[in-house]
Amino acid sequence: MPWARPGGITPCPEALAVLLPAIGLGCTTLSLTMIVAFSIGLPGVLVGLGLILVSARTSLAGLRQRGGDRLMPWLPVASVAVVAVLGLMITVVGVGGLTG
Repeated sequence: MPWARPGGITPCPEALAVLLPAIGLGCTTLSLTMIVAFSIGLPGVLVGLGLILVSARTSLAGLRQRGGDRLMPWLPVASVAVVAVLGLMITVVGVGGLTG
């Protein structure tokens, strides 16, 4: 399949990891449903985030004109903090689930 990679039609390893065990267990319909839901959901989320960012562009431009120059350098720091806190929360919940 050397021609598939540039076209973006290579099999997703995660989809194969869901599909192959399900075939072995006889739950093919459920696994195909999950793969289709993921294949629709991921692009939907990415398009939604893109639309949010495009619509927020005008708001951020207005903020910069109203003296937001002091705030702009801190936006990357704030986004890193949000991602770090969410990652820490997910880790705590995951470890709590493993330990019982």
